[in-house]
Amino acid sequence: MSLKEYNKKRDFKQTSEPAGIPENSGEKLRFVVQRHAASHLHYDFRLEMDGVLKSWAIPKGPSLNPKDKRLAMMVEDHPFSYRTFEGTIPKGNYGAGEVEIWDEGWYEPLNKIKGKTDDLVMRAELHKESLKFVMHGKKLQGEFALVKIKNSDDGKSWLLIKHKDDFATDFYNAEENTSENSKVTAALKKKSEKDVSENTARSYKNYAPALSKEKKLKKFIEPMLAKPSDNKPFDSKDWAFEIKWDGYRAIADLRDGIQLYSRNGLDFSAKFKKIVNQLGLQQHEMVLDGELVAYDNMGKPNFQWLQNIGEKPNTPIIFQVFDLLFLNGHSTRSLTYLERKELLKDALKETENIKFCDHILEKGKEFFRLAEQMGLEGIIAKKTESTYSDGIRSSEWLKIKTQQTDEVIICGFTEPKGSRKHFGSLILGNYIDGELTFSGHIGTGFSDKTLKELYGVMHPLIVEKSPFKTLPKTNGKATWLKPELIAEIKYSEKTKDGIFRHPVFLHLREDKEVSDLKEDQQTPEQPMEKKSTKPVKTAVTTRENEAKTKIGKQEVKLTNQNKIYFPKDNVSKGDVVAYYQSVAEFILPHLKNRAQSLNRFPNGIDGMSFYQKDAADETPDWIETHKIYSDSNDKYINYIICNDAATLAYLNNLGCIEMNVWTSRIDNIENPDYLALDLDPSDNNTFEDVIATAKEVKKVLDKAKIEGYPKTSGSSGIHIYIPMGSQYSFEQVKNFGHLLMQQVQKALPEITTLERSLQKRDKGKIYLDYLQNRRGQTLASAYSLRPKNGAPISMPLEWSEVKSGLKPTDWNIENALSRIEKKGDLFLPTLKKGIDMLKALDNLQA
Repeated sequence: MSLKEYNKKRDFKQTSEPAGIPENSGEKLRFVVQRHAASHLHYDFRLEMDGVLKSWAIPKGPSLNPKDKRLAMMVEDHPFSYRTFEGTIPKGNYGAGEVEIWDEGWYEPLNKIKGKTDDLVMRAELHKESLKFVMHGKKLQGEFALVKIKNSDDGKSWLLIKHKDDFATDFYNAEENTSENSKVTAALKKKSEKDVSENTARSYKNYAPALSKEKKLKKFIEPMLAKPSDNKPFDSKDWAFEIKWDGYRAIADLRDGIQLYSRNGLDFSAKFKKIVNQLGLQQHEMVLDGELVAYDNMGKPNFQWLQNIGEKPNTPIIFQVFDLLFLNGHSTRSLTYLERKELLKDALKETENIKFCDHILEKGKEFFRLAEQMGLEGIIAKKTESTYSDGIRSSEWLKIKTQQTDEVIICGFTEPKGSRKHFGSLILGNYIDGELTFSGHIGTGFSDKTLKELYGVMHPLIVEKSPFKTLPKTNGKATWLKPELIAEIKYSEKTKDGIFRHPVFLHLREDKEVSDLKEDQQTPEQPMEKKSTKPVKTAVTTRENEAKTKIGKQEVKLTNQNKIYFPKDNVSKGDVVAYYQSVAEFILPHLKNRAQSLNRFPNGIDGMSFYQKDAADETPDWIETHKIYSDSNDKYINYIICNDAATLAYLNNLGCIEMNVWTSRIDNIENPDYLALDLDPSDNNTFEDVIATAKEVKKVLDKAKIEGYPKTSGSSGIHIYIPMGSQYSFEQVKNFGHLLMQQVQKALPEITTLERSLQKRDKGKIYLDYLQNRRGQTLASAYSLRPKNGAPISMPLEWSEVKSGLKPTDWNIENALSRIEKKGDLFLPTLKKGIDMLKALDNLQA
């Protein structure tokens, strides 16, 4: 195994670390765990294999508790001689800091294979990304597993897990099992004392501006949001449950200094200085998602106390952290909920005012009862397989409240009666289908102090005209307001026309804006964009026609960048390259390790095009290729594999406007990751017919109790993908798709057909194409540009968007990125855990 990367990172004239060549120790495989105080304390876990030390950095150190699944980040191989290294790596060098040996010994495979050496067995398990071994150390003993986290963004995240055996314990802390005379501990103490001194002298105005209603941070992450649920609490093995905190939602960004801000980007740094101080004690670069919660004298969350923090600065505030969006240079948002929580538990250092928000699995009903008994606001249900989508109100997160509460807009107030002062009742409004609508009155829940303070806040917002389109009938003379204030209320029920019954005022929500409510209550979340007959671009962007551009670490030659590829839309070849680079982080997971069938348009969409599967002889050496045997051609085809942004640009430069990939990956070529259903309309079908057919597919999937994920084809149809998790053969997946389409065709015989032959097919029907699931077949990838007028994009959809008014060309090269950034990768679940086909078949037959 090469030590090139190890040697490249080090200047051996300055550091005493050993340079070395691959070597073997002898009969037994050795291991070492080194405690390392670099920029952050971590433990370097090293296993001898293939003549080197395979290495992982473990932030919290190994554990003998099977419940502790320790994050282990794989790093470069180290020479075998590194196992004895201790000492100081000088400042300015890679990994600068103190290093000491924490544990050492030998290890062996848990499952030995007769006739094969231990080294060979471990190398095979490393290749499979799942190692099981027995450790014989001074501290670490017994069975362990080291498993790679699938689909992580960086491809380097693993988990170290202790098996239950005679050496397992209920609690283990590596720090508590460290020598009192540790040089690393001494170095950390010295560094900590220096940091505390510097932090005390540093003003918080150097981190971020003070909290201001008028000013937002320029760059901030919008958190993922939960949808309200009318459902009662439920039990499910596919869901986890957390407390619904009654506080301010907050994001803590520790990547470059410290930022603490609201869901709308309002800076919390000045208002919650104690939290910011303690965030400075964290040991990792992270982005944390959580809730700022104030606790009253009874130890219960109290939103009113949180609002009055300025008057009562000693109010106990806890930052309850429940999600992790970024860790040490890598986004974690594409990981599942449980994987993110596991990493968060390992990475977060709990302090007096920063706590890890735990969860329970499956038992939602019992958890809800406990929340009710404790007087909490409710619980949040989260799908265990859900990924994190910025700014999206997702049905994979659900709010289940212990009492009926809602947020409303104060649109006016009526005159006071009797001895009451300031105002009688508030006039409420809410958004229904995008229109501000009257929601009733509220006259209870106010103290004399609240009446006075609220009137003072409302008075500057008085206007002459009602904010409602239709003037409502109020219970007294109305004074109208600009619809800018948000109140939280509790109520007994809501009528069909949106009027609250028996509402009680709780408090204002200063942390939210009217636009939040408008977006939250709109269905769908954003109105569909109208189809435009104008060119996608008003003018052609002029670029350097030929250039060498560095993308990542690779230099890519781009040619003829100003050649027009979409004549009616003023879109050039350079625009195509730029678009794919802008969405690279979203499209690459759907291209990674998949054979590309190239559809090349060297002269744009109006010129001649041709298909190419075999990589040309002039394909650069840095482009990854993979040979796959073709039965029809009786030969191996050398396919290009697009695993990075540089390869993506190279393919675009060849004239590949669209990205067409296999449904299986090269490491499991005979088993597709998903089933693709293609609703392909004839010229005589409307897109409304396609929508109706897609809805029928959804009914069939619901009956089978499986999830499907729709996307526009970018042409005239809709694709629906069903995750299969590489568990079944192409034949099994195709046959299952045929069965699903048979049920759809049976329900819609007048507009759909299963007839494959164009000559025999009814020219007024939609072809239900399930044959795309054969080996070697391809469809345009999610986020792929399509070679059609309008420069449309194959765009993933939420099912709520599959309704009348949707157009296949709603998203194009100009507006796609803004949607993707808002919605996140809606198609990522197609690459995750697959369905149970046998259960689905049973459900269909029930």
